[in-house]
Amino acid sequence: MRALVYTAPRQVEMKDVPRPSSVPGETEIAVLAAGICGSDISGFLGHSRRRTPPLVLGHELVGRTHDGRRVVVNPLISCGRCAACLSGAQNLCVSWRLLGLDRTAGCFAEFVALPEAQVCEIPDTLTDERALLTEPLANVVHLFRIAAPAPFFRMGIVGGGTMGSLSLLTALYLGAHEVLVQDVSEVRLDVARRMGATLAVNVSTEEGRAESHRFAAHGLDLVLDASGTGSARQAAFDLCRPGGLVVLLGLSQERSEIDFVASIRKEHRVVMSFAYTPVDFERSLALLKAGEIDLTPWTREMPLDQGQQAFDRMANAPGDTLKMLLRVQ
Repeated sequence: MRALVYTAPRQVEMKDVPRPSSVPGETEIAVLAAGICGSDISGFLGHSRRRTPPLVLGHELVGRTHDGRRVVVNPLISCGRCAACLSGAQNLCVSWRLLGLDRTAGCFAEFVALPEAQVCEIPDTLTDERALLTEPLANVVHLFRIAAPAPFFRMGIVGGGTMGSLSLLTALYLGAHEVLVQDVSEVRLDVARRMGATLAVNVSTEEGRAESHRFAAHGLDLVLDASGTGSARQAAFDLCRPGGLVVLLGLSQERSEIDFVASIRKEHRVVMSFAYTPVDFERSLALLKAGEIDLTPWTREMPLDQGQQAFDRMANAPGDTLKMLLRVQ
């Protein structure tokens, strides 16, 4: 079969690779469309220790089973037997694996094979563009579930990319009173304004940073770092009120220096949010089926064989594109 293979930093190539062979309990899926995630970009740039060439990247997909069902796939595969899985925290499984990570081939290919339990049928009324958001939105559903903000909360979002934008839309859906988005891209900040952010600020300047802190005043109830850089993580703590909650989601950098003394004195609560459970995935899909969350205006489509151009665009100059869809079949 044909697949887009990550062969070297900043390089992907179309190659012929072996078609996956399904074992009992697995289903082969013909991939119709696959989405480029921020973690795929990290791998493409050579920043991910767990994505090393040669590897087929990708874990967001819409496909069709051999019996004709149109489906989305939960690409986070857990063992189902460890203490974490048995407690309902499958995202913390001791042996979890993800499509397109380590040595597990991803979905930038014509076919994938997964356990049947990972497959969710979807209606034809749910377009590929919206269905591809099931996996990234599941991360956001999970973080709000564990953060459990109080009604009418004031929120800050550091990073206006895909995850930040999905978090903004979800926060507004949940009834957030005010939402601040800060980024260094005017294009993405304009998107945040169009989505309904109370204030979207460019913090590449001193004036912008001052405006952001004036809005936060004595601090926001919940602040999300959706970026993962050291400066973004510190910014999340700086915007949080005494006794407030900081949620760390971004994975850009493995290590960061934080002013913990200041945060200890403010008694900040900190939550780390990783991935999602099957329940989060199902709730994410339900939101998309209901039309509550939509990034279609900021989704672009390119054929799989133009994967190099698609990755270059998303890595270097995404503009207002929040989701790149690669058409496979």
